[in-house]
Amino acid sequence: MIRLTTLLENTATGGIFRAEHGFSVFVETDNGSFLFDTGQTDAFIHNARILKIDLSRVEKVVLSHGHYDHAGGLSYLSELTKPVVCAHPEIFRERYYQSGNDLRYIGIEKREFYEEKGVQFVLYDRPKEIVKGVYTTGFEEMRTDFEKVDKNFVYKVSGEYRKDDVVDDMSLVLQTKRGLFIVFGCAHRGIINIIRQAEEQFGRKVFGFIGGTHLGPADDTQKERTIEELKKMDIEIIGQSHCTGLLMAAQLYCEFKDKVVFNNVGSVIELD
Repeated sequence: MIRLTTLLENTATGGIFRAEHGFSVFVETDNGSFLFDTGQTDAFIHNARILKIDLSRVEKVVLSHGHYDHAGGLSYLSELTKPVVCAHPEIFRERYYQSGNDLRYIGIEKREFYEEKGVQFVLYDRPKEIVKGVYTTGFEEMRTDFEKVDKNFVYKVSGEYRKDDVVDDMSLVLQTKRGLFIVFGCAHRGIINIIRQAEEQFGRKVFGFIGGTHLGPADDTQKERTIEELKKMDIEIIGQSHCTGLLMAAQLYCEFKDKVVFNNVGSVIELD
């Protein structure tokens, strides 16, 4: 059994939950549990308490990438537990969102900040088994001609600002009896890219996903082509969240009807 409980997302389905721009999922399996992403504040901790999930027992965290809305909550978690964090080596880039001459910081704290709080890091760029049957994708290659990383992302290195292609973006791949199930953080590298890579790596079909798709800010071509490819893939569960945006979530529902799961704070998905 695998149970996925969404602790943090842009929308909360109950009045006692807190929502914010971000994402966090608690992953439970017969072989162990861990946290995937932490949102940007302590909201995911508040929601976990309501759901009776004890995050003080969390020993392992996977971070999908180094953006504040996915890793910012790690500092709050470190007050409850001292986890081992699995992530890509480029997670600590000094990142900004650039609009004209304006720069807005969207990265996370430096590695030393977290290590002083007792957090340990295991950094790698290849697929890694987190618990039996659950893997990270590792580095996600850009293979399609229509999926693009946000043009406004830059990072600072040696005093210069360079285009940030979010090479640290990683997703989870879950092995189930039905096939592969994917949990995206933000899918900056494109959900079709990621799905295809997972199918090649593990030799099985992806039947569903939840998580951020980053289709909200995508151009019309990427949105249209993504829908076309999802239809060809015959995905059975489409659980878009976070950076998908309300309009795109509505469009996905119009296209895929009962295959769509509105994966919000408090949502639980169980898989064999």
